[in-house]
Amino acid sequence: MTLGEKIRHRRKQLGMTQADLSGEYITRNMISRLETGDIGPSLDTLRYLADRLSVPAGYFLTEEDDLTAFLRPAATKEARALMESGKWNDAYELFARNGMDGDKTDNECAMLLCDCAVHIGQNAYAAGDTTGANLWFDRALSYAEMTSYHTEVPLGTALLYKALLAEMTGETPVPYLETYVSSLGRAVDVERYLLLRFFYDMEHGDTDRAARAASILEIENPLYKTLIPVWQKAAAGESAAARELLMRVFSEEMRPYVENDPILAYRCVKKMEQLSAALDDYKTAYEYAAKRAQLEKRYHIQ
Repeated sequence: MTLGEKIRHRRKQLGMTQADLSGEYITRNMISRLETGDIGPSLDTLRYLADRLSVPAGYFLTEEDDLTAFLRPAATKEARALMESGKWNDAYELFARNGMDGDKTDNECAMLLCDCAVHIGQNAYAAGDTTGANLWFDRALSYAEMTSYHTEVPLGTALLYKALLAEMTGETPVPYLETYVSSLGRAVDVERYLLLRFFYDMEHGDTDRAARAASILEIENPLYKTLIPVWQKAAAGESAAARELLMRVFSEEMRPYVENDPILAYRCVKKMEQLSAALDDYKTAYEYAAKRAQLEKRYHIQ
């Protein structure tokens, strides 16, 4: 596009008329002549237009036609910083404002949007906004499909919440479970869902609901059989007994079960860090904190 075409395209993208864009600095007629290429802007006029159109002035002087591609590197860096500060809504709005939340998204943006949507959905769920939470988890699932990057942890979280929300409305959670397991090429594993729901309920103090999930589980899997009492003892304040049981999960015999499941691996490593810190064993807590950080980096967990 020519410079004038870029001005017109961006103006229409923002829903502005030529009069809206002209403001008090230049006339509507001048905007019209700039857009048709009859005249060229001065440097001050270019800066004014860039500010009014919320784009870098350099965009108008490059051969790059795709504004989203031009803005993406800086916007992605800024969004990551917002996410690290826990400002999930601000990060999401930044992507949306720069047109990176739809067809113009790329692998990295879609992965970050998935993570943002999950955290915003969790906050909505915690605030009792189940309708809003459902919408955000749906967005997370959509973004997970747009990226080839690792999204197992946020995707699994979204599907777990979708299943929990489905139960609240009397629906079946199975479709959400099937979506998750099919994305990993696995058979449907309802027991795994029940285990994750058990973790969630225990950590949020709903011991009655957790007990119902545990009672439904057919505890033949040695990993699940070990993990359930770990969370129960941890909730009861029996940190030493809980950690002793959890140590078995990291044994040679059980390690393959955990390492093949990124969500369970992350939950177990994080729990070992918490239990060790509770027992003032800071050396072990530091060791598992480092492992947790590695998993967070590998699976893009914020």
